[in-house]
Amino acid sequence: MESRASPTEKRGFDRPAINRRSCDQCRARKIGCDRATPCSNCVSARVDCTHSRIAPKTSTARQRVLVSEQYERKIDDISRDVSSIKSLLAGLDLNRIASAQTSHEQHHSASISPSPAEANNSEKLRPPATTAPPPRWDYSAHIIDFVQSIIQDNGSVQADTEWSSTISSLKSLANALENTQMTRSQQTKLHEPLESIPEPALEAIVDILRWAKDHSRDYRVVWICRFLPLDVFLDICNKVYFRVEDHTEAEFIIANSFLSYVFAEYAVIHGDAKTQEYCRFYRSKVGCGLTKLTLLAAPCMELIAALALGAIYLVEESRASQSWTLISTAMTLCQTLGYHRLDSPKDGHQYMQSDLFWVVYAYEKGLSLRLGRCSGVRDSEVSLTRQENQHRSIRLGRIQGKAYDQLYSPEGLTTSNATRCEVANSLSQELQSIIDETHHEIAQALTERRDMNDDPMKVIYLHCDLVCQSALTAMVLRVLPGSQGMEVHESCLTVARNTLDLHDQCMKLVNGCKDTLLIRRYINWAILHTPFFPFSIVFTHAVRYSIVEDFDRLDRFASSFKPESSQSEPATHPHRLYELLSKAARLSAKACPELSHTSESLSSSTDFTMIDPEAVNTVDEIAATDAVGTEYDASFQIGDWFHSNQQFMRLLHEDVPY
Repeated sequence: MESRASPTEKRGFDRPAINRRSCDQCRARKIGCDRATPCSNCVSARVDCTHSRIAPKTSTARQRVLVSEQYERKIDDISRDVSSIKSLLAGLDLNRIASAQTSHEQHHSASISPSPAEANNSEKLRPPATTAPPPRWDYSAHIIDFVQSIIQDNGSVQADTEWSSTISSLKSLANALENTQMTRSQQTKLHEPLESIPEPALEAIVDILRWAKDHSRDYRVVWICRFLPLDVFLDICNKVYFRVEDHTEAEFIIANSFLSYVFAEYAVIHGDAKTQEYCRFYRSKVGCGLTKLTLLAAPCMELIAALALGAIYLVEESRASQSWTLISTAMTLCQTLGYHRLDSPKDGHQYMQSDLFWVVYAYEKGLSLRLGRCSGVRDSEVSLTRQENQHRSIRLGRIQGKAYDQLYSPEGLTTSNATRCEVANSLSQELQSIIDETHHEIAQALTERRDMNDDPMKVIYLHCDLVCQSALTAMVLRVLPGSQGMEVHESCLTVARNTLDLHDQCMKLVNGCKDTLLIRRYINWAILHTPFFPFSIVFTHAVRYSIVEDFDRLDRFASSFKPESSQSEPATHPHRLYELLSKAARLSAKACPELSHTSESLSSSTDFTMIDPEAVNTVDEIAATDAVGTEYDASFQIGDWFHSNQQFMRLLHEDVPY
């Protein structure tokens, strides 16, 4: 190595200042170089003194490696591919009986229990220009015996091409009903991919929050503020989108749920396409947040509100079974925190807890009846003070709970006919009171509608509520024994017919808004969630007596669901299902024309009076006769009817290629 002499040494004073590097020869021989030109060592060795050029060291800016994003993305892609392979292997048997179109949809959109990471990246491999697949609907079909009888007794109309096609579809439907394992579709994603939706600017959030505050008395804003007060919603939105501190997953769901509903309300009022995209964006965020929400978190009011809002979201996305998981958990947390046994609320915080409990109570009771499951709380366990002006949705939920517990549950079906008729009579009167109240509010809203800026959507929402209330009334009256040789009571048939007419009017109002999300919400709440049994009642009566007017009602009901674009209609769309059943009803009339009647021979009503009190009061006398006891086994028939309709609704929830 080169030596560095001390300044006191003689050689050190003769060495020039170091202003360049050693020559190549001295560096190779590893001896000291005096850095002269040429150096003394090279002169003595008689070699060329050379200096190689050194490339300057340029330090390039290192790019930060986002391990948490890039590596996780690759892992998610691999996980998604593996899930797709599992999905294909699990569905090999199903694809043999499915059409090519359905197989294509399942290949791209179905997944087995998607994880949060898979849900976020479920659309990675799809080209950007490809539109999302049509939504799946959460419902099914009923009256297996009738479908089988049509299949077996269609010899007189086999030459008809239209009916041959209907029979073929009915065979697939009957096969799906008898083999329930074939009807269980794999779960689809809970939300749209965020990459396909433009993200709103923060200014848009500020504007919509101000709009919500200015329209705090609008029907839809008042509805969502039953979960939490408006000020609490605004604070949570500020915390999630405008503050630095962390927020919980529950607060994330609450904020995005509120924004999605407010953007949806603004869009349907003003017809703003950009606002509709914003609504889709935040609804997608709600679905993304639900995949990350843990049900084992510490109980708190925010978690209960998030679960309730998530349950509402899943109902609107045709996921009733998954919605039950969230709403039943929310009810359990309410009982854990003692919300159902609060004394008279003394402050604002207890009022919030009380209001939140009643919201969870109403939706939990509704899903209990919808799915045929026992509620997580009995009315006898609720000691919370009931306000005199309690919202009618809470009273409706209480009626739904009683309808299942006392009429259609296994325990209710074991009670006597007279007891069930008495319960049905009482519940129908309570429902009539709610229906009258809704009619009065509609009339009042119409008089106030002169100023179009004053909540123009209120009338439509009230009509939707009226359809749900009427459908529940028909279901309650179905318990009453039939009169004059009819299978159903005259009042039940009248209510069912009027409900179909109400639906036709309401669907025209909803379609007039030109908002696909509003249409989908109405169908999911009024037709699939209520549950909507008037179609089943009129359907059975029309087939039995071949009444032309009832066939026309069924046709209008089916055609009301027809979308503007038939290309986006999935296999389980309500229009396809109910059109098939309406054709089946007319097929039966065509095969047996001698049974055809008009409505003149059987009573019918077209006014909005849901219940005839005098007709209902005769139930006790009918139930007391021996003839009814021998000819009408109510426990068996009502239980079988309810079970068939539950199977019908479950089938509609699945993706069956019929």
